[in-house]
Formats: sequence, structure tokens, C-alpha cells
Amino acid sequence: MQAPNINQLTSGSLWTSDQVAQFLGCTTRHVFNLRKRGLPAYRVGDMVRFDIQQILKWLDNGGEDSRRRQLADVAASGDEDNAACATADLGKEFPLN
Repeated sequence: MQAPNINQLTSGSLWTSDQVAQFLGCTTRHVFNLRKRGLPAYRVGDMVRFDIQQILKWLDNGGEDSRRRQLADVAASGDEDNAACATADLGKEFPLN
């Protein structure tokens, strides 16, 4: 399967994991891992689809680092319940080892 041409980046057209992987120059497994770290995706029944405009925005905002910053902001917010959850998520998603 071939990734859509860069000129076909229209809002509303949904891409498959294979198309996103080809566009980003990575494996579909890496796309799966990026989803765990905040890569925006839609679940349509058993399928996962991506809006390329949202992916480009995510990349422009720092990609994986934006998720890390978001969790760090919540962890530092002072809201004890949310801070505890965000701190736990930071440890799981971005281990220090």
C-alpha cells in the first residue's frame, strides 16, 4: 500500500497505520507505540484511523514531548488526585531507565 501524496493532505481523509508509517518513514509497530505516547488516532470499530492534519499538528507541537509536558503540567498542578495519576502515567510512559 502506498502512502498518499503530500498534495493529498486533506482534512477529513483518514489514513491507515500502514499509510502513516510510510509517511513518517517508520514501521507500523512504531506507529502503534507512538499512539501510546499521544499520536492522535480514531478507533472505528476494530480499525484505527488517523487524520493526517492532526498528526502534522501533533508533530509541530513537539510530538512525544507534548504528551510528556502535558503529564508533567498535571503532575505539578497541585490537584492531588490528578497529580498522582499523571505522575504514575509519566513513570509508565517515560521510564527513566
